Amino acid sequence: MRFRHMTSMNRRFALLGLSALVLAPAAYAQQATPTVLEGAARAEGLAQANRSLNAFQRLQGRFVQQSPGGTRATGMFYLQRPGRLRFEYDPPATLLIVADGSVVAMRDTELRTTERTPIRSTPLNIILGETINLERDARILRVSRAGPWLMITARDRRGQTDGQISLQFFGPNAELRSWDVIDATGARTRISLTDITQPTSFDRSLFRLEDMLSNRRRP
Repeated sequence: MRFRHMTSMNRRFALLGLSALVLAPAAYAQQATPTVLEGAARAEGLAQANRSLNAFQRLQGRFVQQSPGGTRATGMFYLQRPGRLRFEYDPPATLLIVADGSVVAMRDTELRTTERTPIRSTPLNIILGETINLERDARILRVSRAGPWLMITARDRRGQTDGQISLQFFGPNAELRSWDVIDATGARTRISLTDITQPTSFDRSLFRLEDMLSNRRRP
Protein backbone atom coordinates (compact mmCIF):
# COMPACT_ATOMS: atom_id res chain seq x y z
CA MET A 1 0.00 0.00 0.00
CA ARG A 2 1.34 3.42 -0.92
CA PHE A 3 1.23 5.74 2.05
CA ARG A 4 0.31 8.78 -0.03
CA HIS A 5 -3.08 7.10 -0.38
CA MET A 6 -3.29 6.21 3.31
CA THR A 7 -6.84 6.30 4.61
CA SER A 8 -7.85 8.73 7.35
CA MET A 9 -8.15 5.75 9.70
CA ASN A 10 -4.57 4.64 9.01
CA ARG A 11 -3.32 8.23 9.37
CA ARG A 12 -4.98 8.31 12.77
CA PHE A 13 -3.20 5.11 13.74
CA ALA A 14 0.09 6.66 12.59
CA LEU A 15 -0.46 9.63 14.88
CA LEU A 16 -1.56 7.55 17.86
CA GLY A 17 1.21 5.04 17.29
CA LEU A 18 3.75 7.65 18.07
CA SER A 19 2.62 7.22 20.61
CA ALA A 20 6.33 0.80 17.99
CA LEU A 21 10.85 -5.90 14.41
CA VAL A 22 7.70 -7.93 12.81
CA LEU A 23 11.03 -7.31 14.18
CA ALA A 24 13.15 -9.47 16.33
CA PRO A 25 12.68 -7.84 19.77
CA ALA A 26 8.89 -7.57 19.76
CA ALA A 27 8.55 -10.96 18.08
CA TYR A 28 10.61 -12.57 20.84
CA ALA A 29 8.58 -10.87 23.53
CA GLN A 30 5.39 -12.17 21.98
CA GLN A 31 6.62 -15.73 21.41
CA ALA A 32 8.01 -16.23 24.93
CA THR A 33 5.45 -16.73 27.67
CA PRO A 34 5.50 -13.56 29.80
CA THR A 35 5.58 -13.82 33.57
CA VAL A 36 3.35 -11.25 35.25
CA LEU A 37 5.24 -9.51 38.07
CA GLU A 38 3.68 -8.81 41.44
CA GLY A 39 4.79 -7.21 44.69
CA ALA A 40 8.48 -6.35 45.00
CA ALA A 41 9.30 -7.73 41.52
CA ARG A 42 6.66 -5.46 39.99
CA ALA A 43 7.98 -2.43 41.89
CA GLU A 44 11.54 -3.18 40.76
CA GLY A 45 10.42 -3.55 37.14
CA LEU A 46 8.74 -0.14 37.24
CA ALA A 47 11.76 1.42 38.95
CA GLN A 48 14.07 -0.07 36.29
CA ALA A 49 11.90 1.36 33.50
CA ASN A 50 11.81 4.78 35.18
CA ARG A 51 15.61 4.81 35.52
CA SER A 52 15.98 3.91 31.84
CA LEU A 53 13.54 6.56 30.61
CA ASN A 54 15.02 9.29 32.81
CA ALA A 55 18.59 8.41 31.79
CA PHE A 56 18.35 10.14 28.41
CA GLN A 57 17.19 13.54 27.22
CA ARG A 58 17.66 12.97 23.48
CA LEU A 59 17.37 9.93 21.23
CA GLN A 60 17.87 9.57 17.49
CA GLY A 61 17.60 6.55 15.22
CA ARG A 62 15.53 4.58 12.76
CA PHE A 63 11.99 3.35 13.26
CA VAL A 64 9.72 0.72 11.73
CA GLN A 65 5.97 1.18 12.02
CA GLN A 66 3.60 -1.76 11.62
CA SER A 67 0.01 -0.53 11.38
CA PRO A 68 -3.31 -2.38 11.58
CA GLY A 69 -3.89 -4.32 8.36
CA GLY A 70 -0.17 -5.03 7.89
CA THR A 71 0.93 -1.69 6.42
CA ARG A 72 4.63 -1.14 7.08
CA ALA A 73 6.64 2.10 6.99
CA THR A 74 10.15 3.16 7.98
CA GLY A 75 11.96 6.41 8.67
CA MET A 76 14.08 8.49 11.04
CA PHE A 77 13.03 9.63 14.50
CA TYR A 78 14.28 12.38 16.82
CA LEU A 79 13.10 12.58 20.43
CA GLN A 80 13.90 15.22 23.01
CA ARG A 81 12.35 15.38 26.45
CA PRO A 82 10.31 17.15 27.52
CA GLY A 83 7.64 16.84 24.84
CA ARG A 84 9.49 17.06 21.53
CA LEU A 85 9.72 14.52 18.75
CA ARG A 86 9.95 14.24 14.98
CA PHE A 87 9.17 11.25 12.76
CA GLU A 88 10.34 11.57 9.13
CA TYR A 89 8.85 8.80 6.97
CA ASP A 90 10.80 7.33 4.07
CA PRO A 91 9.24 7.51 0.56
CA PRO A 92 6.76 6.56 -0.72
CA ALA A 93 5.13 7.68 2.54
CA THR A 94 4.39 11.41 2.53
CA LEU A 95 4.00 11.90 6.27
CA LEU A 96 5.93 14.10 8.68
CA ILE A 97 5.06 14.15 12.40
CA VAL A 98 6.38 16.86 14.72
CA ALA A 99 5.70 17.59 18.40
CA ASP A 100 6.83 20.98 19.69
CA GLY A 101 6.25 20.39 23.40
CA SER A 102 2.52 21.00 23.49
CA VAL A 103 1.04 19.95 20.12
CA VAL A 104 1.62 16.94 17.86
CA ALA A 105 1.10 17.80 14.18
CA MET A 106 0.94 15.28 11.34
CA ARG A 107 1.60 16.73 7.90
CA ASP A 108 0.79 14.93 4.65
CA THR A 109 3.13 16.74 2.29
CA GLU A 110 1.37 15.51 -0.84
CA LEU A 111 -2.21 16.20 0.24
CA ARG A 112 -1.07 19.37 2.05
CA THR A 113 -3.17 18.53 5.07
CA THR A 114 -2.19 18.88 8.72
CA GLU A 115 -3.82 17.22 11.73
CA ARG A 116 -3.08 18.55 15.22
CA THR A 117 -3.54 16.83 18.57
CA PRO A 118 -2.55 18.07 22.06
CA ILE A 119 0.43 16.01 23.15
CA ARG A 120 -1.30 15.28 26.46
CA SER A 121 -3.95 13.41 24.42
CA THR A 122 -1.43 10.98 22.88
CA PRO A 123 -0.05 7.82 24.52
CA LEU A 124 3.54 9.06 24.27
CA ASN A 125 2.78 11.82 26.73
CA ILE A 126 3.57 9.15 29.33
CA ILE A 127 7.26 8.97 28.32
CA LEU A 128 7.93 12.52 27.12
CA GLY A 129 7.73 14.28 30.48
CA GLU A 130 10.58 16.20 32.04
CA THR A 131 10.72 13.66 34.87
CA ILE A 132 9.11 10.27 34.28
CA ASN A 133 7.40 8.22 36.95
CA LEU A 134 5.21 5.64 35.24
CA GLU A 135 3.14 4.72 38.27
CA ARG A 136 2.49 8.38 39.07
CA ASP A 137 1.77 9.45 35.51
CA ALA A 138 -0.19 6.44 34.22
CA ARG A 139 -2.51 3.67 35.34
CA ILE A 140 -0.34 0.57 35.15
CA LEU A 141 -2.29 -2.40 33.85
CA ARG A 142 0.45 -5.03 33.76
CA VAL A 143 4.20 -5.46 34.37
CA SER A 144 5.73 -8.64 32.95
CA ARG A 145 9.01 -10.24 31.85
CA ALA A 146 9.86 -12.63 29.02
CA GLY A 147 13.54 -13.58 28.94
CA PRO A 148 15.56 -10.34 28.61
CA TRP A 149 12.39 -8.32 27.94
CA LEU A 150 10.49 -6.14 30.39
CA MET A 151 6.99 -5.14 29.26
CA ILE A 152 4.83 -2.49 30.87
CA THR A 153 1.25 -1.90 29.74
CA ALA A 154 -0.35 1.37 30.82
CA ARG A 155 -3.37 3.57 30.29
CA ASP A 156 -3.71 7.34 30.60
CA ARG A 157 -4.53 8.08 34.23
CA ARG A 158 -6.53 11.22 33.40
CA GLY A 159 -8.75 9.51 30.82
CA GLN A 160 -7.81 11.92 28.00
CA THR A 161 -6.55 9.12 25.73
CA ASP A 162 -8.49 6.04 24.64
CA GLY A 163 -6.73 2.70 24.48
CA GLN A 164 -3.42 1.74 26.04
CA ILE A 165 0.31 1.63 25.40
CA SER A 166 2.66 -1.31 25.93
CA LEU A 167 6.32 -0.36 26.36
CA GLN A 168 8.99 -2.97 25.64
CA PHE A 169 12.44 -2.70 27.26
CA PHE A 170 15.41 -4.95 26.52
CA GLY A 171 18.45 -6.15 28.45
CA PRO A 172 19.96 -5.47 31.87
CA ASN A 173 19.68 -1.71 31.42
CA ALA A 174 16.04 -1.93 30.24
CA GLU A 175 16.62 0.01 27.02
CA LEU A 176 13.41 1.15 25.33
CA ARG A 177 13.20 -0.73 22.02
CA SER A 178 9.55 -0.63 20.96
CA TRP A 179 6.01 0.18 21.94
CA ASP A 180 2.54 -0.93 20.90
CA VAL A 181 -0.49 1.33 20.96
CA ILE A 182 -3.80 -0.52 21.22
CA ASP A 183 -6.85 1.61 20.54
CA ALA A 184 -10.34 1.21 22.00
CA THR A 185 -11.26 -1.33 19.28
CA GLY A 186 -8.20 -3.51 19.94
CA ALA A 187 -6.34 -2.44 16.78
CA ARG A 188 -2.59 -2.41 17.35
CA THR A 189 0.12 -0.13 15.95
CA ARG A 190 3.75 -1.01 16.68
CA ILE A 191 6.76 1.30 16.56
CA SER A 192 10.19 -0.37 16.84
CA LEU A 193 13.42 1.58 17.26
CA THR A 194 16.84 0.65 15.86
CA ASP A 195 20.30 2.27 15.41
CA ILE A 196 19.66 4.39 18.51
CA THR A 197 22.11 7.11 19.54
CA GLN A 198 22.00 9.89 22.15
CA PRO A 199 23.07 13.17 20.50
CA THR A 200 24.32 16.00 22.69
CA SER A 201 22.06 18.50 20.90
CA PHE A 202 19.52 18.93 18.08
CA ASP A 203 18.86 21.77 15.68
CA ARG A 204 15.84 23.61 17.09
CA SER A 205 14.17 23.65 13.68
CA LEU A 206 13.53 19.91 13.97
CA PHE A 207 10.66 20.57 16.38
CA ARG A 208 9.23 23.87 15.08
CA LEU A 209 5.77 23.53 13.63
CA GLU A 210 6.12 26.67 11.50
CA ASP A 211 9.11 25.10 9.72
CA MET A 212 7.15 21.91 9.22
CA LEU A 213 4.16 23.72 7.72
CA SER A 214 6.36 25.65 5.29
CA ASN A 215 7.80 22.29 4.17
CA ARG A 216 11.29 23.22 5.26
CA ARG A 217 13.44 20.19 5.86
CA ARG A 218 15.97 19.77 8.61
CA PRO A 219 19.51 20.96 7.82
